[in-house]
Amino acid sequence: MFWGTRLLARPTASPVPVVAMESALTVNADVSRLLGAAPTAQAAPIEVAPPLSSRFRLLGVVAPQPPSEQGLALISVDGQPPRVYRVGAAIDGDLMLRAVQLRAATVASSRSSNDAATSFVLELPAISTAATGALPPAGFNSPQFAPPVAPGVPDRDPVSSFEPPAAGRPPR
Repeated sequence: MFWGTRLLARPTASPVPVVAMESALTVNADVSRLLGAAPTAQAAPIEVAPPLSSRFRLLGVVAPQPPSEQGLALISVDGQPPRVYRVGAAIDGDLMLRAVQLRAATVASSRSSNDAATSFVLELPAISTAATGALPPAGFNSPQFAPPVAPGVPDRDPVSSFEPPAAGRPPR
């Protein structure tokens, strides 16, 4: 039976809209190296240096009310613990603290006061808004507002469970 069906059975014809495999394949890779071509030199990606101001973090300022040549700034350099700098003090290398405003500090090069390339302003982070919410209702007698009880401490009423001290024993 097996050999009879194998010899006498004919395969079904394929449907008409069949596409040949060779025309459906597309190559999305560079196969020139597989065929013996020399590899081409690719341009190296250009690395952009981070801005100079990214090394500094302003954590606090003490600025005088009328603008003047005084003031202090709390600045962290390269993630180190912050230090207090007075206006005119050297911060790192040739950079110095030029001015302190209400929520900002200006750092510039000590070589030239008009060099905008090495001058930048550090600003304090924005103040977060206060958390708001609703107060609980006036009745605190419900069990959801009961104060928490420490584990192992018996929950008893101190007035109704008062025991007078025994004679001869000091009160606890």
